Amino acid sequence: MKLLAIDTTGAYSSVALYDDGVIAQVINKDDYSHLQRLVPVIKLLLEEESTRFDALDAIVVSRGPGSFTGIRIGMATAKGLAQIWNKPIIEVPTLASFAYRDYEWLEQDENSKEDDDILFCPIFDAKREQIYGGASKKEDDDPIVEDGAYDLSEFLAKLKDALEKHKEFGCVCFFGDGISVYKEKLDAFDFPHIFAPEDDMYQTALGAARLGAKLFNEGKLTDCYNAKPEYLRAAEAERKLAEKIKADSNKFGTSGANKF
Repeated sequence: MKLLAIDTTGAYSSVALYDDGVIAQVINKDDYSHLQRLVPVIKLLLEEESTRFDALDAIVVSRGPGSFTGIRIGMATAKGLAQIWNKPIIEVPTLASFAYRDYEWLEQDENSKEDDDILFCPIFDAKREQIYGGASKKEDDDPIVEDGAYDLSEFLAKLKDALEKHKEFGCVCFFGDGISVYKEKLDAFDFPHIFAPEDDMYQTALGAARLGAKLFNEGKLTDCYNAKPEYLRAAEAERKLAEKIKADSNKFGTSGANKF
């Protein structure tokens, strides 16, 4: 099985080639340069791995949540390549992909002995005092805490409830750019927890590739016409437009104008 995986949901874009379990990855660390760098990086990776597009079985794309613009760029690129190359698409939930990576440093941490003991918990800063969050056990895309847009206190309450129901977990590992924003509140979470180091904190195409391989084997494929992003909430521009329409309706008394 050969899969090309794309992740542009965060500040860094990355692409990975999954070849029967062996993964090569390139990470572009020029912040939010996805539009300029993504396609050249894909071309570079395929050339370095001596892989032609017609050898690929599918294209994996990290569908979100994350940066709205980044998600759109990644999804549009995946759909464009899938249409040109006549390949299926595998949509990967970004938050779940964190549980599909290798974390050698976890074995060294005194709070955790085994991967199965850990609840993988990515938290992205969603602005406006909100986060995108979820929680999964290793190599399982069925979340222990459902992916969603939450107030941090609401999310931590759900996380605490989940841990009380699932006694098998002895440690929570937090990932994502939300750590830097909410570190103090996360550190006060009343359960053994650790924070991913800088090199492993952010989403990458490697995790998307591994989860994509699992979904490929399960037959969970789509195409360039039906693949769609997962934002988890309305974009800022859409939210402001809705607020303006509502305000104008209240001001001018037009809220019922279209009712007959």
